[in-house]
Amino acid sequence: SSGINAEYGVASPNFTNRWAMIAPAFLTHLCIGAPYAWSAMSGPLTRGSGFVCSAADDWTMTSATAPMSILFAFHGMSAALAGKWQMKVGTRATISAAALSFGGGFLLSAVGVATHNIGLVYLGYGVLGGIGLGLSYTPPIQTLIEWFPEKKGLASGLTIMGFGSGALLFAPAAGVLLDKFTRLPTYLGTAVDTVTENGRLYTEIGGKMMEVVYA
Repeated sequence: SSGINAEYGVASPNFTNRWAMIAPAFLTHLCIGAPYAWSAMSGPLTRGSGFVCSAADDWTMTSATAPMSILFAFHGMSAALAGKWQMKVGTRATISAAALSFGGGFLLSAVGVATHNIGLVYLGYGVLGGIGLGLSYTPPIQTLIEWFPEKKGLASGLTIMGFGSGALLFAPAAGVLLDKFTRLPTYLGTAVDTVTENGRLYTEIGGKMMEVVYA
């Protein structure tokens, strides 16, 4: 079928504007450069329950930064192992598979954050995100080089520039989203009676025992 045929990725004979190919190559790498902004999210993830400071059941900084390491490990492995397959199916099929893996990994990791399941974050952001990154890294570079055979350095440089620029876009975007959707804690005052249970501090609020932190 056309979805797994390399000829599916060949441009129409009527398409001659090769400069128009720079934008999709650059934007693809800009999107997969998003992991460089992970540091903007790892800190807040260690304060999911405590917010001001880490609560007893919050993730450690080591756990919160591990997804990026896992992602780049699978980036390298998938890029190396899928090279022959990419040549067989062509650029469009490869990028389609990469988009499903990369985007699906982000969605799965979001579920992991929402449910406080670090394993889902590792699997989604780390494994699936890394595979998607590995699949989508090389095809835009190779495609643009084929459009500019006499300017290979320019073609590869323009594409990789997008990858390195990912943090410039996604780090501020992460900050804006965190500010918008973060729920601020309730200040209870300076004199609060607390009890300790399993390493956590609790106080009675509205007839219910709620976990609290000192800050």
